[in-house]
Amino acid sequence: MSTDLPFDPPYKLALDTPEGKRWVEVLPDGSRVDTAPPATTLPPPGTRADNAPRGGGGGASTKAQVFLNVPYGEKDEAKRLGARWDPARKKWYVPNGVDAEQFSRWTS
Repeated sequence: MSTDLPFDPPYKLALDTPEGKRWVEVLPDGSRVDTAPPATTLPPPGTRADNAPRGGGGGASTKAQVFLNVPYGEKDEAKRLGARWDPARKKWYVPNGVDAEQFSRWTS
C-alpha cells in the first residue's frame, strides 16, 4: 500500500466502482475499511443551500434561494414557520419546498 495519502487520516473517501459508488474510511495506517457516507453540512456561500440535484436536464426547476431579514427578536417565529439559518452568510433563508409567501414580512 502506498504511503502517499492525499490528507492526514482518518478521512472518508468515495470510490466509483463498476457496482456503483462505495464509501471507505482511510485509517491512520493507510488501510481502508467500508463505511457509511459522511454526514452532510450546509454548503459554502455561493452554492445551493439544499441537497437537491442540480438542474440541467429534464428534472425539476431550480428556484433562487429566498433570504430573509429577520430581526433577532423574531427568529423563533421564522424558525417555527420553517426558515433555516445559514451560518456562512449569517442570514435566515426559506428552504426549497417551503412556501415563501408566509415569510413576506421579512423579505425586502
